Amino acid sequence: MLKRILFLLLALPLFAYASPSFSLIDLQGKTHTLAAHQGKWVLVNLWATWCVPCLAEMPELEALSKSRNDLVVLGLAVDGQNPRRVAQFAEKLHVTYPIIAGDDELAKQFKPRGYPTSILYDRSGKQLLVKEGVITRKEIEDALR
Repeated sequence: MLKRILFLLLALPLFAYASPSFSLIDLQGKTHTLAAHQGKWVLVNLWATWCVPCLAEMPELEALSKSRNDLVVLGLAVDGQNPRRVAQFAEKLHVTYPIIAGDDELAKQFKPRGYPTSILYDRSGKQLLVKEGVITRKEIEDALR
């Protein structure tokens, strides 16, 4: 009995930091989950086509995405626009990281309070950072250290 209690007390922090799960399908039809990207950092960036600060931070996210093989950047458009329109926005900004055409319902799982919102997961899938508002490449690189 005492062993069980000790196990539960020691394991409790593990359950508190259980990896969140999500399944996002990008504009090319590829499914992205934390499990699929295990061993890499994952940055989910929630943005909207009408959000000027969101669009302003995308070139930095693109540069970061291209510079690091150990980081996956996923851009989740939350405004419910059709995929073609979302793709046009991404192309206009020369974004090559995976873009997901979503809506408020899909975004709810990340609990954003505004846009842009960025969530960084470590290599094991643990949520490491939530940034509401514009995030910079430096902030992300500092968190990756």
